[in-house]
Formats: sequence, C-alpha cells, structure tokens
Amino acid sequence: MNTFCKNIGKTLVVTCLSLGLSGVAMASTPLQQHAEYAAIDSTMQTMMQAFEQGDAAKAHRVILPDTVVVGYSTKQQKVVNVSGAEWSKGFQVSPDEDQRHRKYQILDITDTGAVVKVMLDYPQWLGVDYLAMTKINGQWRVVSKSWSGIRKDAK
Repeated sequence: MNTFCKNIGKTLVVTCLSLGLSGVAMASTPLQQHAEYAAIDSTMQTMMQAFEQGDAAKAHRVILPDTVVVGYSTKQQKVVNVSGAEWSKGFQVSPDEDQRHRKYQILDITDTGAVVKVMLDYPQWLGVDYLAMTKINGQWRVVSKSWSGIRKDAK
C-alpha cells in the first residue's frame, strides 16, 4: 500500500507539472501572433481616430447601431444602458482633445471574438472601457462596451 501511494503521488506530481507547463506554454503565446491580431488592431486604430477627431461616421465603421453600451453612472446612481447609435452621438470634437489620453490593449482573441481594454485619461475623467468585438461578415465590430470610471476633481 505504501509503494502504491508513492507511485500515485509521483504520477500526480508529474501529471500536474506536465499540465502546468503546458498551460504556461499556451498562456505565453503572444496575441500578436494570432492571425486576426492585425485586423483587430487596425479596427481599434480606426476607433481611436474616431475618438480623437470626434468623427461619428468613422465610429460607425467600428460600432453598430445596436451595440450594447453599459456602465454605472455615479451621477445618476444607477446602471445606464444605451445603444451604439446613442453612444456615437458623443463622438464630437472636444476643445480639450490635446489633454485627453487614450490607449488600448488587446486582451484576448479567438477566430471570431476579441476583448479590448481601452484606458481613458481625460482632464475630468479617468476610465476604462472593455470592448467585446465580433467578426461579422469579415469585419471586426464592437458589439458591446462595458465602461467604468471616476470623475476627477475640477482644477
């Protein structure tokens, strides 16, 4: 019985190590090597330009009218849910655009879906958007956005 337990223990350790090493190898594969990375990155560059230029028409190349946008509004004290059509109305030239900073990070990619984190640092807002993207008719589109953030104190 004692030898049996030792052998089972060794087998479990080797199995766990093998699975762990396999998992590490899969996790360390760079997203940039995914076949869809360049297309998603290009779509996100279009999105960033739409923000910077206040260009709703350009935003519509990425978001859909029925895209779901959801987040918690501290001002309204509730979760707000708007459509992509409503969201796109906010794409307007901002007088403080030179003080607004945005960057994005592609977090996950499959052949038909992706998740992108967008970090926003505006003069009066510090926020994060999580964009769920889906490949529709060969084009990457934002199908949902979940946002959160805090208002900065006025200076």
